[in-house]
Amino acid sequence: MVNPSSTKTYPSDLRNEEWALLDPLIPKARKAGRPEKYSKRAILNAIFYLVRSGCAWRMLPNDLPPWKLVWHYFAHWKKQGVWARLNDALRDAVRLQAGKKRPPRLRSLMRKVCEQLSKVEFVDTMLARRWQDESDTFWSIPWD
Repeated sequence: MVNPSSTKTYPSDLRNEEWALLDPLIPKARKAGRPEKYSKRAILNAIFYLVRSGCAWRMLPNDLPPWKLVWHYFAHWKKQGVWARLNDALRDAVRLQAGKKRPPRLRSLMRKVCEQLSKVEFVDTMLARRWQDESDTFWSIPWD
């Protein structure tokens, strides 16, 4: 595994306290297969570098992990819901630090409803219904 301390540091790199908070939320590597060449922390640092600098994926500096690997983990973690869990954990930590209560979690039924409402097919159906309803209303208005 490439040692992250031997590479150049950037302002977007995770501090040790931040990494301690995020490390338990990042999926661990599978035991079978080839060992990882880059640490999860180095991959997160590369993703945060992209976000902070606004550069393209292919323009990652050479001392960070390769852009294809970083993109793979970014997309895979998005699909697994890792980014949502990270966001929830960070938001809860900030709220608790500010003396506020932790927000209640959505029930599983409400979570399923929200997921259903955000699907493209559902949105298309609702837009089609709205258009049909608007056109029915429009033609029923007398223009005298």
